[in-house]
Amino acid sequence: MRKVFITTVSVLAMLSAPAFADDLDLAGVLTGSLNHITGSKISDVNNWGVDGAAKLGLGSYGLNAEINVGYNRAAFDGMRAQTWNTGGSLFMAVEEGRVGINVNYNELNALGLNNHYTSFGGFGDYYVDNALTVTGKLGGFSGDANGLYIGAGVTGYVLPNLALSGLASFTNVNKGYQATELGVQGEYLFSEEIPVSAFTGYTFSAFSDHGGNAHTFFVGLRVYTNTVGGTSLVDRQRSGTVSSIARFSPALIAGSIESEVEEPVLPPT
Repeated sequence: MRKVFITTVSVLAMLSAPAFADDLDLAGVLTGSLNHITGSKISDVNNWGVDGAAKLGLGSYGLNAEINVGYNRAAFDGMRAQTWNTGGSLFMAVEEGRVGINVNYNELNALGLNNHYTSFGGFGDYYVDNALTVTGKLGGFSGDANGLYIGAGVTGYVLPNLALSGLASFTNVNKGYQATELGVQGEYLFSEEIPVSAFTGYTFSAFSDHGGNAHTFFVGLRVYTNTVGGTSLVDRQRSGTVSSIARFSPALIAGSIESEVEEPVLPPT
């Protein structure tokens, strides 16, 4: 897993090289984030993570392939939990948007436990106009946890380099444990020549079976590398890698690994 992570980061570093820019449609994103989670029935959780993704255009028909890998580490009540995830997407991009499938493998190590699950699903982006994108996703997951998820999001570009997003998702775990999430996020690209952005946001999560709720606050930095397409935030996102809104990534359950839930639970990703 660590070799995959190092390889992905190396690919991201190479994407800005002139030799690649002339020949290939490549794009990469490297994200670092800090999260604080608090809730009615969980202890406070502090979490940091890094995520990398690299996309390659496969020809003139709009077909694209992507790989992604990430690592998260959480701390609560003097204990530690860590998560690795790796996967990829295959999607078709056209002028009006894009549609595709994705698969991700996740591994959680916490409290002496080692849990695994694989998520799989489909997603679509529709570009309503130059300043508005609508996203939908649907899929499932299996392994030490099994279930289904569905979600939707909207991103508005107030300025070409300022994006405001809202999202909603529902996750059903093992046919008996549900989580509903609502979130908002803002992202600003500081410079089109040095494409580093900052983002911040909030997610509210409500859990079934008297599981209470959770509040996730996050901040982070993101580095973009695109060899094809514009240089603004809207252009980089639409010609780049798959949005995190389109992937299965519940804020869920960062604190549930220490709760009374009997079923296997999902890690934060």
